[in-house]
Amino acid sequence: MVRQRRKFKPRARTTRSLDLDNVGSDETQKIQPPTAFGNLWKILPPLSTRLYEKSALGHRLEDGSIALTASEVLFCHWHRHVPLPNASWLESELEKNPRLIYEAIILDVGRNGGEMIVPSIHRPNLEHLSWAIRWHRDRNHLKDDYQSSVSIATTHDVLDWNNLLVWCRQSKEMNIESELFVIDDELDVTMYKIDLINPCGNLVPWNELRESDKTNFLNQWNNRTLTESGSYVGLHSPWNWQQIGVEHMSGRVLRKEEDYFIEHMIVENAPPSEESLLMNDLLNRGLLLRPGFKYGCRWRVYDGDLNESHAPWLIQPHKEAATTWEGVCLSVRLAEGVHKQWVCAIPEGDAWRYLRIQRWSPGKNSSAS
Repeated sequence: MVRQRRKFKPRARTTRSLDLDNVGSDETQKIQPPTAFGNLWKILPPLSTRLYEKSALGHRLEDGSIALTASEVLFCHWHRHVPLPNASWLESELEKNPRLIYEAIILDVGRNGGEMIVPSIHRPNLEHLSWAIRWHRDRNHLKDDYQSSVSIATTHDVLDWNNLLVWCRQSKEMNIESELFVIDDELDVTMYKIDLINPCGNLVPWNELRESDKTNFLNQWNNRTLTESGSYVGLHSPWNWQQIGVEHMSGRVLRKEEDYFIEHMIVENAPPSEESLLMNDLLNRGLLLRPGFKYGCRWRVYDGDLNESHAPWLIQPHKEAATTWEGVCLSVRLAEGVHKQWVCAIPEGDAWRYLRIQRWSPGKNSSAS
């Protein structure tokens, strides 16, 4: 069998090299290497002025010099011709920070095209929020507020959904975006926007049905016939609650989770499970839930009649969501491949919060929609 010739050009993979022939201090050179400054690295004027004012690199010291992180030093080495302090500098810095390679590549990719990413260590009041902050390429970091809070992760990092929720809420309260940069084992970076949404639909939830419709529904449901994976209700009168069940065989077929929901939240024969509480919140929002097994999630969620529109969201309860970024990235990629948004449902007290994660690229000066 002859392999077909590829008709498209593979994406070029960016690589960076170190100029080890030009390291250390040399009085004949116009640009001198940075010098140690505590845990940071110091560059003197006049180069420091240009790096800080034009590129938002480092933080300015009283004498006009700037202090840089090791990842910023590498960025300056690659893009501003700044020599490294010595030939073994990278190995020494890796011993201090084993994630330096990841951070340097993320900074390099994130600054592509003129975006200005500044490590939060330069803004002590923001260190609790994230790894860095970002100004868009058409903004002035000396005059304008930053637009984004930037966190970073590797694909193998274990994630904490509650911490992610707190970060997104803090960013929202500050009127900035939450951006996540994930780096994989191939040293390739994928960027995401993360935000809180309030999915809503136009279907009639249980608490808005007329009392006569509620009574009729419960009478029909009480006469159901159990099946292997739920129940079947043969209909001799209209089915009054369109959010529950699938029309089939001159009746209504219910999933087991729908029967449990009715028992827990409506009839109240048993204490509600977390799943039933989540279903209750979604159904009260006027949404329609259908199984999402084809998309690797619990539900595909419609904001109206499924015969009239596609499901905008794929919703996954946090307990069933991936525990590493590798799994989350896969879920988001699958969702966007079928033109849907991937959302994680997270409990917070008596309420539910919906965290949307979408892929993003530099240069887009607006939130993911």
